[in-house]
Amino acid sequence: MTEARIFRERHLGEVFIVTGAGSGIGAAAARRLALEGAAVTVADVRGATAQAVADEIAAAGGQALAVTCDVSREADVAEMVQASQARFGKLSGLFANAGTAGRGWIHETALEDWQRVLSVNLNGPFLCAKHVLPHLLAAGKGVIVTTGSIASVVIGGAGSAASYAASKGGVLQLTRQIAVDYGPQGIRAACVCPGAVRSNMGANASEDRQRDATPASTPLPRAPHWTPMQRASSPDEIAAVVSFLLSDEASFITGSAVFADGGLLAI
Repeated sequence: MTEARIFRERHLGEVFIVTGAGSGIGAAAARRLALEGAAVTVADVRGATAQAVADEIAAAGGQALAVTCDVSREADVAEMVQASQARFGKLSGLFANAGTAGRGWIHETALEDWQRVLSVNLNGPFLCAKHVLPHLLAAGKGVIVTTGSIASVVIGGAGSAASYAASKGGVLQLTRQIAVDYGPQGIRAACVCPGAVRSNMGANASEDRQRDATPASTPLPRAPHWTPMQRASSPDEIAAVVSFLLSDEASFITGSAVFADGGLLAI
């Protein structure tokens, strides 16, 4: 992370929960928010990775709490929010980032595999918002940022990822609903929608899919997407967008999909 891009007092005194924070975009966001002054609850279903990121933040002088949380389980989410409130005494916002990938043709997709992807990617942000919102309402302000995808609005050229596309489309609409319903109470919501990102989500998703009954599919014979910037983003680049959206600098941005896709959707 480039030092010149860090705003050391941007989030001073704020407290954020970041899910899926043990790796990739979530870990980058947790580190950046901490460097910019926030206390961060680092939540991940893989508890050891969450602890490693929290330890790294603490070693750099920041404040962090590691929590093992499966966002598809309401009891886990409730405990995560309670632990964050108990540790830091307040909540300023949420980055609902935890996610996984789906695969397979629709006619071959096992219902349990479809439900697994939606339970993490869509139920997860819903449950996190459900349990964070009462704290934001009590404070009279707050921000919720979700992780969508270019798949929130377009279908990838290779096809065969209906569960992922459906879940990310739902995340965008959930975010808009939060913005409309809670805007009058001083709460904003935005959905960051990355394109390709250099992260380990693929490896984690492969681990998640080991129990799937749905067979892997052969990609459709379509031309690959061409990105004007001709590269994938880094997790730090997406984290910079998230930090901005969670900050007062984005005070009039709500209900929005913010695309960080290297120009892909401009084609």
